[in-house]
Amino acid sequence: MGVVSQRGFTLIEVLVVLVIIGIMVGLVSVRMMPEDNDRLRTEAERMALLLEQARDHAVVAGEPIGFSVEQGHYRFWVRDAENQWVPLGGDELLRQRPLADGVQLAALQVNRAPLAEGDRLLFLPTGSNEPFTADLALNAARARIHGDRLGRVSIELPQGVIE
Repeated sequence: MGVVSQRGFTLIEVLVVLVIIGIMVGLVSVRMMPEDNDRLRTEAERMALLLEQARDHAVVAGEPIGFSVEQGHYRFWVRDAENQWVPLGGDELLRQRPLADGVQLAALQVNRAPLAEGDRLLFLPTGSNEPFTADLALNAARARIHGDRLGRVSIELPQGVIE
């Protein structure tokens, strides 16, 4: 009768397989986590669309809409019966929203002057607005939202401008 030899995997073979699996998992996890530029671009696009919507809402409603950013969130404002600014309510689109995780408003300028704390960027019912820029930052990534006198909003990224 012949001897049946049993052969298993050597330690080196097992380690090579584990290293390959570790590299694959690392590559997949990096690809699944959005890069800072992508996350910042998404946030800039969302904010730009909401700013355009606020401009349109001001024109249609015939009343000014204010925009402010404070402590990691932004909101839209209207004037009440006593002519005081109050948060816009009852509008699901123009509700208070948090900035995406880690995204910060680095600067908000109206007519090339920094917007003072407590002031609001205004969208007027005439449709003519003061030009503004909003600089967003996420770690080393940067994006700039531009608004012109006609209320058109564009986004400037290191890769180019999005209209």
